[in-house]
Amino acid sequence: MTITTHDLDRPDDLADAPPPELGGGGTRTSHRWATMPGNWDKLNCRALWPTDNLWGIPALPRATFEPARLVAYTDRHAAATAGPGSAVHFFLDDYRFEVVWSKPERGLSRCRTVGAALTPDFSLYRDMPLAMQLWQVYRSRWCGAWLLHHGVAVVPTVSWSTADSFDFAFAGIPPRSVVAVSTVGVWRDPVARNLFAAGYAEMLLRLEPSLVLVHGKPPTEQVRGCTPIRCYPSRWDGDR
Repeated sequence: MTITTHDLDRPDDLADAPPPELGGGGTRTSHRWATMPGNWDKLNCRALWPTDNLWGIPALPRATFEPARLVAYTDRHAAATAGPGSAVHFFLDDYRFEVVWSKPERGLSRCRTVGAALTPDFSLYRDMPLAMQLWQVYRSRWCGAWLLHHGVAVVPTVSWSTADSFDFAFAGIPPRSVVAVSTVGVWRDPVARNLFAAGYAEMLLRLEPSLVLVHGKPPTEQVRGCTPIRCYPSRWDGDR
């Protein structure tokens, strides 16, 4: 069996392209594959976006959008009634937005309704194997490229774990872009706080962001005076 794929040098054509065509070497059950099953491409290989790094993490364009308000992906009412300048955020338990990756066509609709989104915040735990952490970063950037291709304004969310993750944690984000981070849960754990401070400083050094959108309480000792931030209260701070 041979698989005919689409031109990978033209990634913009891939997102809306039909599934790869199967040909040659048919079997007795080939007639059942007139259309591809819903889970035929769990790795989302049908849309491989341009990259600027050795891992193939999709490269996003510089973001300039500053949301007036953040609404949680799971809040359907807030998404449906979001005013101009709002953006969807994914600072939630991963299982609540896994559909944005596993079924990106379905996950697209809510972000399209609002018109803008931060990229999904797939978790990077410090005890995760680095290969898994790298995959989480890839998925986040992939979803950003997918949303952008479908007309949604995108701001990259930045996540990291330990210093071992720094080489790929910031990949695919251009210098002087607006970026987003979350401080929820950081302050309760001294280890997490130190890791956040180290990663935040490294982010400022490597990306030189024009603006940092902070979901949760503002960073303190990590903030350099030359890097502006804008804070958005989390639901734990009383904002729903």
